[in-house]
Amino acid sequence: MVAIITNPILAIIDIGSNSLRLMVVKHLKGMSAVIVDERKETPRLALAKDQEGFLTLDGFTRLIQALRYFRDVAQAFGADPIIVRATAALRNVRNQQQVLQEISRQTGLTVEVLSGDEEASIGFLAVKHSISLTKGWTIDVGGGSTEIVNYENGEIRHQQSLPFGAVSLASLNLPLKDMMLWVQEQYAGIKWLQMKAPQSIALGGTARVMARSIQHESDYPFQQIHAFQIPTSTIDAWLAKIAFMTPDQRKKIAHIPKDRLDIIVPGTAIILGLLKSTQSDMLTISGYGLRNGLLLQHLGSRAQNFPSLALQSASDIALRSEWPLDLAKELQDQAARLGKDVKGILGLSERSVELVQVAALLRYCGRNVNMYHWDQHTFYQILGYSLTGLNHEEWVSVALIASYRSAKRLQRLWSPYSSIVSREQLSIIRKLGVLLRLAEIFSPPLMNGVERLSLQHSNKQLIVTVSGTGISSPIEELKDLAKDIKKSWQLKLVVPGLLN
Repeated sequence: MVAIITNPILAIIDIGSNSLRLMVVKHLKGMSAVIVDERKETPRLALAKDQEGFLTLDGFTRLIQALRYFRDVAQAFGADPIIVRATAALRNVRNQQQVLQEISRQTGLTVEVLSGDEEASIGFLAVKHSISLTKGWTIDVGGGSTEIVNYENGEIRHQQSLPFGAVSLASLNLPLKDMMLWVQEQYAGIKWLQMKAPQSIALGGTARVMARSIQHESDYPFQQIHAFQIPTSTIDAWLAKIAFMTPDQRKKIAHIPKDRLDIIVPGTAIILGLLKSTQSDMLTISGYGLRNGLLLQHLGSRAQNFPSLALQSASDIALRSEWPLDLAKELQDQAARLGKDVKGILGLSERSVELVQVAALLRYCGRNVNMYHWDQHTFYQILGYSLTGLNHEEWVSVALIASYRSAKRLQRLWSPYSSIVSREQLSIIRKLGVLLRLAEIFSPPLMNGVERLSLQHSNKQLIVTVSGTGISSPIEELKDLAKDIKKSWQLKLVVPGLLN
């Protein structure tokens, strides 16, 4: 069911076994929303149970303090509703009803406790709407539970909530070797786990912290966690190294935040154990998790008006841009039409033409920063956006295509990211950048009055025929583009009546 949105600001609070998190969101329209604030507190509720399984008074006090703070922040933004969901933190306490009643009395907040299956499916919903899925599994390591989902063609086939997480496993005080054996024994009983699945995806705090540390240690140039891919062998070596560090060394050397120093090893062991149990060679990190899934659940199922997650994501970002959305859409449509025409001539893939369309929607996002150097601002803004449906090579490629003005500028922007985008791929990106410039030339605001556009390829010439009433044409831009097409596509651009 789609919620009827009356207030554009809402808040989501996630009560986890290790931490509490707040996300304040501004709803734009349809399924589009933007995060305006995020907060985190770490009351460690997984360790706040007595021997009989009751939440202790000390743990409850920390929980109330965090909830009051989050409530006040949300109310400062005028958020309504404030959605509060709890996972294993309250799912497994014996005095659950009493705790929920006292939370309501002392904070005015109503908490809904998610079952393990609900937690798994909501987390998967966030992954499904941020990563292009084929077949595989997802794992979400919490403080007190671990949720695993097996999926195919983007749909859940099996799911299971396991009664251990990073905090509870840490309390066993096992050496790494024994910890790994224990974890893999737990997975051995899950019969539906697939061997060598094409996709293995991790979400949650442990996965994000691990990914940031590995990125930092390897001088990875692109500081985005979402869609970051890590070989299993790299995770294995990283875990073996940090397992024997002191907490202070982990903080200084591995750049692990203090609230994760004692649980990063067991949390990573849970992920690595599943990778090894399923003989998976690569892990993809999802930057989206339970709170994002709760937001999607509140807004309703995403309408399938877009052929891909990447185009949906770029359209959402274009909606928030100061550049007129109708002009961005016209450029996207023109890029799609011309891309279809030149795809065979240039040997481009369908995916490449799609990336040009994504770039078209974002081409002018840097203009609100600086009109004269918009290209470099467009490039860095795209790298900083929360794009979905792209791997990191495609993400950087889209930024390079969208900001393309010349081969020299392209080379300069690409150089720091050569470990992500190869030189061979760079030559394709230049062709795609030229394609976007071609679409731009024949679209408003550069060219107006165009009613019909046709393209022919003959004798190493690209003939573009334009018809319409009162066409205004940027002749110097056309001449400059013709030089670029000659160098990149090895074709002569001819525009009868405008450029011969």
